[in-house]
Amino acid sequence: MVNRKMYALGPGSVMILRPFQLHRIHFDVSEECPYERSVLTFEPSTFAPFFKGFPAILRFFEHIWKDELASQVISMGSDTTYITAVLERFGRIMSERKGKDQPEAAAQMILAIFGYLHSLMDEGIPGQGSPRAERHAEKIMHWVEEHYAEPFDLSELARELHLSKHHISHLFRAETGSSITDYVMARRIRQACWLLKTESLSVEQVGIRVGIPHFSYFCRLFKKITGLTPKQYRDSPM
Repeated sequence: MVNRKMYALGPGSVMILRPFQLHRIHFDVSEECPYERSVLTFEPSTFAPFFKGFPAILRFFEHIWKDELASQVISMGSDTTYITAVLERFGRIMSERKGKDQPEAAAQMILAIFGYLHSLMDEGIPGQGSPRAERHAEKIMHWVEEHYAEPFDLSELARELHLSKHHISHLFRAETGSSITDYVMARRIRQACWLLKTESLSVEQVGIRVGIPHFSYFCRLFKKITGLTPKQYRDSPM
């Protein structure tokens, strides 16, 4: 379910989810019908510059990223050999480089994937698509993305969106099932996970960087959300 539209997924389905887009996935799983997925999460604005040398793929990338889509599912069919090979190669590169030139390696992988997805699309990509409208929850998520490392201030968020504090809290919970505070904390911990794997900062410095300066509280919250202490997470395999 994406923005109240239902999609049926099967083997070889690629689900496109844009930044801050609300979604929910449900599968009836059994031994006879297992469910396995690969999740690729990235910030599109970071990688868009790498597409400039490939105009057709760049137009497709921006269409998928920003426009209203007739469907957000692309089917690869039963043959996933190419995508599997790309992901496996990327995994080997990332484990070998351990931080060195990883963004460039990630860009090469994303370029390869979008080039392949472009080739699977039956319909042409319009020169200028219809921009999609943001829901209130998406606007709130966008604000959190810019301010999560700062002390959270619901009054400031409400002022920027021109809504009352009560109304904005009600809207977010109604659209996502979560409170804004819980979302802010989850976003901070997600960033902490990234920093623990990619930076040499101490655990205490990581907590400060993501807006949780109280060391013991940061450690308790991190374990509550991830199931691991920050040190255990840092030492765990990628």
